Amino acid sequence: MKLSFSTLGCPDWGIDEIIDAARSSGYDGVELRHYQGSLDLPKVLGGFPGGMSAFRRRFVQAGIEVCCLDSSVVLSDPDPSTADGERMIELAMALGAPYVRVFGGDVPAGESREACLKRAADKLARLGRRAAQRGKRVLVETHDAFSSGDQVAELLDAAGDDGTGALWDLNHPVRQGESPEETARLIGGRTHHVHIKDSTEDGALVRLGEGDIPLEELVAKLPAAGYTGHLSLEWERAWHPELAEAQVAFPQAIRYMSDLLTKLGIPRG
Repeated sequence: MKLSFSTLGCPDWGIDEIIDAARSSGYDGVELRHYQGSLDLPKVLGGFPGGMSAFRRRFVQAGIEVCCLDSSVVLSDPDPSTADGERMIELAMALGAPYVRVFGGDVPAGESREACLKRAADKLARLGRRAAQRGKRVLVETHDAFSSGDQVAELLDAAGDDGTGALWDLNHPVRQGESPEETARLIGGRTHHVHIKDSTEDGALVRLGEGDIPLEELVAKLPAAGYTGHLSLEWERAWHPELAEAQVAFPQAIRYMSDLLTKLGIPRG
């Protein structure tokens, strides 16, 4: 299993700071969410000196994978357009990233879940087909009205498996009352990327190992589900500036994750 971090934890950093942090702490990959304060990755990276190929080359030379691109696409949005998702798929092609994350989103006020699910599944299926044509996948995160494995499985069943899959955020299904065993049964075999974070019972985000999310039990479920991808730290400092800076949180997190994998007998890489 590989270890990575999301740039959600360092939203204002540029490429030098991101790569230096990954290499100095021993991370295998980086998940792109913010870059130099921007969420519009296609736009901001399009202005990178030398273009996106030069951006990708910097990571390749450093031996750091760009393991996932995190979009702001919300499948439940009444707008039927999938243009933003399509732009992110093309960016994934340019950067060599295998996955694009999307949100299922919330059910709009006054709409039935059934109608919302139908629209979300249609958009996901369209994006999935486009991604599959390019050797990529679009992953629905356990989040919002699709926070449990049960809810994500329902959406994936409706959309089909062509170019789609799950991003299992280990925090959210637990907060929905779903057991690690149940989440693993429902989406473990369709999970292609994993977010790890910790929180307390009142929802406050804390450093790994300092909350009550059963991280050891959750991570232990991944190999049996056939998962060999990245365990990616999602340190939400962009949304919660009161959290510790990345220079503190990233080294602590990789020590915790490395020790956890060793304890569970899960090999790195």
